[in-house]
Amino acid sequence: MRMVFFVSGLTCQECGEKLESHIQRQPGVNAAALLVTGKLIIECEDAYAEAIEADVMASAPKAQGDVRVKRVQ
Repeated sequence: MRMVFFVSGLTCQECGEKLESHIQRQPGVNAAALLVTGKLIIECEDAYAEAIEADVMASAPKAQGDVRVKRVQ
């Protein structure tokens, strides 16, 4: 399954890398990439999709800055 989120408000590259690394380590995630456009693309197993989405929505706003995240696909 592919999920796409739009992440805005990250204030530094290191925060983006930490978020991407955190998501990559979650159970059921096959691949995750945070692009410079703000798109966070996650390939995951269907059975884990709901838990992964919840984790993205909870962990992204914890990054430095006024971070917002929205699922777009």
